[in-house]
Amino acid sequence: MEDKAVKMAQNKARKAQETAQRIIVGPVAPGVLKLGIPLALAMALQSTFNLIDMLIVSDLPDGKEAVAALAICDLVAMVPTILANGISNASAALIARRAGEKDERAVSFFTWQSLALVTWLSLIVGVIGIFFADTLTTDVFEAKGQMRVLTIEYMQIIVGGAFSILLLLQMCAIMRALGDGKTPLYLLVGSNVVNLFWTIVMVWGDGPAPAGLSWAKPVAEVFGIEPMGVAGAAWATVGSRCLALLIGAFILARHHGMVKFRWSDLMLTKRAVTQLMKIAWPNSAQFVLRIGVVLFFAAIITRFFTTVADSSTATAYAICTRLETLILFMSMGWGAAASTYVGQNLGAGQMRRALSSGWWASIYNLMFTGGILLAFLFFADDIIGIFNSSPSVIEVGKNYLRIVGASYLLFGVAVVLSQAMTGAGATMIGFTIDGLVLLGAVVPATLLVIAVTDITQTMTWFIVAAGNVLSGLAYVFYFRRGTWASKQI
Repeated sequence: MEDKAVKMAQNKARKAQETAQRIIVGPVAPGVLKLGIPLALAMALQSTFNLIDMLIVSDLPDGKEAVAALAICDLVAMVPTILANGISNASAALIARRAGEKDERAVSFFTWQSLALVTWLSLIVGVIGIFFADTLTTDVFEAKGQMRVLTIEYMQIIVGGAFSILLLLQMCAIMRALGDGKTPLYLLVGSNVVNLFWTIVMVWGDGPAPAGLSWAKPVAEVFGIEPMGVAGAAWATVGSRCLALLIGAFILARHHGMVKFRWSDLMLTKRAVTQLMKIAWPNSAQFVLRIGVVLFFAAIITRFFTTVADSSTATAYAICTRLETLILFMSMGWGAAASTYVGQNLGAGQMRRALSSGWWASIYNLMFTGGILLAFLFFADDIIGIFNSSPSVIEVGKNYLRIVGASYLLFGVAVVLSQAMTGAGATMIGFTIDGLVLLGAVVPATLLVIAVTDITQTMTWFIVAAGNVLSGLAYVFYFRRGTWASKQI
């Protein structure tokens, strides 16, 4: 038994050394590609949980209210996700840097400290979700009738169980910081498959189901599950995340050689929290800023291009921004690969390799973004039609994609290079660049156009595209300077 334990420990150490060697010694271009592909796919899968729920509950008798309820809950759940994402990126930067320095004690320390910090955040969020769902739904969003009932029901479960997704994403961030891109992909793919299966079973239960989902009834009868509607979708999502979380915790503890468990590391220290939050808050603020600008344009569109009789422009904009999340999350995946390479190579004192990884990740992301863009342009009618088949909505959406679409290339580069610099702990730079571009140029330019002329849809789309291009160029210029790489963390 002891020999088996020794062999397992030796295998863990050997695999950890091989991964570290690949990142700090092996060829950069193929290494970034090998790490980036699973991370890009894994990041894209993050947004599919709620999409699956929306698609399934839309067939309920009160499907319209159910979809609206889930949309409200998405907005509420977005806040803790942004905060946790900042912590995840901060911890990934610290862990990758210490891994490059071969400081196993520090790797373990920041691994468990970050998990403890996210756990406390999850508990706070959970309390808010369970006890203040009614207040948020009624007083903040002013939901009424059946939509209010469904929103409260779904929010209490999803936001109350926020620990499941926040801790899962934190574990995935730790793994990719150590150079493991495949395990996060497997965890997220597996949990999405489980979520799809059990959402269908728990939403429809042993009652009648839509055509093609009749298989759910006998499964529900075996387990004694009655139709649960929206609540069933929420419980299935939290449950599938918890399963992935447990498997991820086992893998992290047993198969990552640089991570050693100590109970004392779960007790938060002032030093760790200070280091993590110093890097985390600008990263979280950066995402809040980006979302704020999206909402700014949504308000412009609602005011100038939407009437009681025709909401086509607002609907098309909502669909297109949802499509853009695919570009955003995929770019974040390539950026995560670059971040890992940047952190570990700076820790090993190899600045040229760190810079090179950012450029290679950007090149790969350009290739993948270009492919998605072509699909958006050639199949725009079909893609937009999945969400809304109205000819007016499709036409507005196609016009948006024709004008803004090409700017996705530089938008993706901006996200990748921003994440790459996060690997050095230089999150304040990204926040500053986005602040200057969005608040210093894009928003004022939009307000100026509104003040001096009658703004049109086409003008608005060109301003959005110009903002993406300007942001991408700003990141290319600053990343090329390389001064950000000298930051000590």
